[in-house]
Amino acid sequence: MQKRVNHLIAIKAFTRQSLPVPIPPGAPWESVVKALLEKWEDERTGYLSVPSAILFDTLLRRSDQPAGIFPLITEHLATVKSFAYYPSCLGILRIRDAKGVILGYRFKIPPHLLTTLNNSSQTLDSRGTGTGGGGDGGDRSAQGPYESRHYTVCADDGKKYVESQELLRDGEKGREWLRENQELFDYCSNQLRFLCPEQYVRMTRSVVKDMRKTRSADERKLGPLGGAWHGVCLNRGTDSESESGRRCRQDWVDDPRLLKCVAPFGEGFQGGDLVLWQMKMRIGLEIGDGFFFYGSLVAHEVMDITAGVRNSIDLFTHASNYELLDKHMKATGKVKKYPVKARKQRATERKEEAKENAIARREIREGQKLRQMARRNEK
Repeated sequence: MQKRVNHLIAIKAFTRQSLPVPIPPGAPWESVVKALLEKWEDERTGYLSVPSAILFDTLLRRSDQPAGIFPLITEHLATVKSFAYYPSCLGILRIRDAKGVILGYRFKIPPHLLTTLNNSSQTLDSRGTGTGGGGDGGDRSAQGPYESRHYTVCADDGKKYVESQELLRDGEKGREWLRENQELFDYCSNQLRFLCPEQYVRMTRSVVKDMRKTRSADERKLGPLGGAWHGVCLNRGTDSESESGRRCRQDWVDDPRLLKCVAPFGEGFQGGDLVLWQMKMRIGLEIGDGFFFYGSLVAHEVMDITAGVRNSIDLFTHASNYELLDKHMKATGKVKKYPVKARKQRATERKEEAKENAIARREIREGQKLRQMARRNEK
């Protein structure tokens, strides 16, 4: 336990200024970090840990394909029946690959935070329809209207950080909604801070310092809008009619090395399991569940809503923010240098990737031959 506390402090996942609770008089602030970690571990006692058949490295490598091309497995909806199913009643769920990388994590959200989310969302006007999800990723067969809002700070033009047009359009109403739900965003951020502290640091330190150098039209310093995440997507009104067609997506504009967070809310619904295609899993998400996964690497789909209305939020971060940060660092000569050990490790990984690619190409060729032989036999 103490090693983990020391690590959290060393990488600055926690600092004296960023503690979410006050420091007791006379107590060292490090003891507060330990108490918070112990509380987090107690709350997830007995969680279910399951393996993933696919590696994070494999997902990352395959993400190099052009945006808009979904994995072939998504073409076969019937295969979902054979996927591993983890209903919400199983509680906290951790999904890890063979190398120990966390690919998914389901956790519980306090009811009062979702009540605030539901009530505050009703104050926003109903405007237009959208494709939902974290970024402007892929959307197939977007049938049936439902409302989607994206509130984010991003640098998609590659020149500067800007607030999304939807946030500028909604103005003070949108900012009030963000303020009212800040406790929820912080709660989800603290879950990530303990689970994957390096990701939390990546989202909240250097890039945020760079972002705050930019001011809005009314002289506000720009910064993350969803706790640690830089953006929030609010989806409302998904029901049995709006989910009548296929809806598969992949958030290609999101950072591929950062987990996103999804959380359903509302008055109640049935159905709506989350399918993670390449991982061959179906995750049950009910009101009160939050779920982390790599939306930019994993093609995902919400199954049909059979009753009620499903609303949800997505917390995400665009990759463009880090691309702009890199530009600024290079302009000032602050280019990150990788140690020799890291370079050697990367060279080894490339060799392993080359072997895996050769095996994959051979399997494709063999599959093509088998299909050709099958067609000949049919004739």
